[in-house]
Amino acid sequence: MSHAGHHHAPYALRAQTAGQAVRRVFVITLFLNIAVAAAKAGYGYFSGSIALGTDAIHAVLDGSSNVLALFSLYWARIPADARHPYGRHKIEILAALGIGVLIVIGLAEFTGAAVRELLGGGVPPRIGWGGFAVVAATMVTNFFVTRYEERRGHDLGSALLCADAQHTRSDLYASIAVLLSFVGVRLGWRSADAFGAIAVVVLVGRAAWLVFRENVPTLIDAAVLDPERVTRLAAQHQAVKDVTRVRSRGVRNAVQLDLRIKVDPDMSVSDAQQLTERIEGALRSEFPELADVSIHCAPAASAPVESHPPHDSAAHGLKKKESPVE
Repeated sequence: MSHAGHHHAPYALRAQTAGQAVRRVFVITLFLNIAVAAAKAGYGYFSGSIALGTDAIHAVLDGSSNVLALFSLYWARIPADARHPYGRHKIEILAALGIGVLIVIGLAEFTGAAVRELLGGGVPPRIGWGGFAVVAATMVTNFFVTRYEERRGHDLGSALLCADAQHTRSDLYASIAVLLSFVGVRLGWRSADAFGAIAVVVLVGRAAWLVFRENVPTLIDAAVLDPERVTRLAAQHQAVKDVTRVRSRGVRNAVQLDLRIKVDPDMSVSDAQQLTERIEGALRSEFPELADVSIHCAPAASAPVESHPPHDSAAHGLKKKESPVE
């Protein structure tokens, strides 16, 4: 038998309230990142600085991550339906991979320009004090965005905001490389801009690589939660005789979990329902990113209680909770 859980409504209410606050933060940081990208791209075009133009790509990546986060929050509000039983969260993953591809193409163009400049085929940039002012102002803005996102992320318990703050912080290192290249150009070192551009390419390339590394596993339903942690939480309940399966999948802020446990064969359906509700509550407390939980109860054999990690816990996912006793 299967019994649906009743914790989804409180979760949805909490998620909606927190989501609205998180959304406001992302809207504010998006406009700031757009201003930073425009300033860097504008002065990079005016001065001919390849380093600053490359750094503008990094700023675009920051802004695109804000857009993806807003899409993520939007899709999270749309309930699952018969055609999309697990929601539409993976749309943001496809968008992230598309942006990653565009960033790589842009980096290839700037890398070629930097190499040509190193070989003497380019024109040295015209760097005035305005360039230092632009980069310094964007660094201050990025520092503010990082601190603001970190503080609000901790206040709202949003892993998405905290992760985006770390991403924005990396732009500060790229801006430092640009400033150093400006100093070199002002001192007469012709290749300073090209070397600065290559340094920024490495930093932005790493950010693009992280986009692929974080999103490709989601598309192939890689495990999201640690099965041993899930097993320990479930096994803490005395009525659980064994945990035989832990599977999780989904995006980082909307995880789907599938849990199979064994209970006493004589346990009533009502008691099994109460047990699964307690287990789900403990899981949601430990893993706030859970959006959907499915717990399946099966009768245990006469073997003694065990709480070892399940054998087929290679993948995890999260679903609507069930508490079946068979």
